[in-house]
Amino acid sequence: MSLIAANTATTIASSSTTGTSASANAPRNGGDFEFSEEMYSDPAMRPYLEQYYNKSYAPIRERIAAMRERDDPATITTADGTVAQELSADQYEKMIPSFDKWLEVQQLVSAFDFEDQTAQMLEHAKQSVTTLENHSPDTKSDVRVVFSNGDQILGYMDKNGGIASHSGASALQAVSSMANELGLSGQAREDYIVREGSKALSQQYPNLQVSQYTDQTAPTRREFSQTWYPGHDIDQDYATALAEARNNLLRQQDTYDRIQSNLRDMQNYLVGLMEQSPA
Repeated sequence: MSLIAANTATTIASSSTTGTSASANAPRNGGDFEFSEEMYSDPAMRPYLEQYYNKSYAPIRERIAAMRERDDPATITTADGTVAQELSADQYEKMIPSFDKWLEVQQLVSAFDFEDQTAQMLEHAKQSVTTLENHSPDTKSDVRVVFSNGDQILGYMDKNGGIASHSGASALQAVSSMANELGLSGQAREDYIVREGSKALSQQYPNLQVSQYTDQTAPTRREFSQTWYPGHDIDQDYATALAEARNNLLRQQDTYDRIQSNLRDMQNYLVGLMEQSPA
């Protein structure tokens, strides 16, 4: 195990598989053991957690011991070919926190915090993939208002009231900001942006055209792209975005699964120690 991996293992450890609570109770000398963040501040858990701490840092200490037996410091070659000297055994030794310091850190930022964060990131990644899969180039676009000058698009508003503008149409952003200040949303926001945006842009573009759409009349993403961005390859762009979203989902799932595995290992280890302890 690398020094970094072992160090991470002491911070990211413990919980259950998907659908199983990490705070499931296990017996401890006839009592109840709640596997949760609160255990780090429980005096009765201190001896068990100290044994877990020692187990987690054992690979690092073994690595340091092996380094002390070498005469010359090892060198490391990075991916770009740069050669650097590895940290010394003393430097690595200083990076290991004392048990009390480790326990203090766990009470502030524990494995359970990482579990919550990765669960949220995993859910976000799933939603991103679902959103893309449900919004292919031939599905309805979110465009509700288009400001144009001949075959030139100046800007548009989506169904959530967001504004996208091009060079020369910065006035739309000012109008959008004012709508935000007024707290406008829904149809009131659309009416305001159409009215005030038309006033601002018509001074610069005498042939200004404003097209409004509903959920039923909105162009598809492909139609919108072909009309206003003919040089844009929407199929390639969509394929790239979907592939990136799916790859990100795989990464987030892998991270979440590894944390869950570490949590399970920690829980099993602590419960095993408690079962061996005299009543």
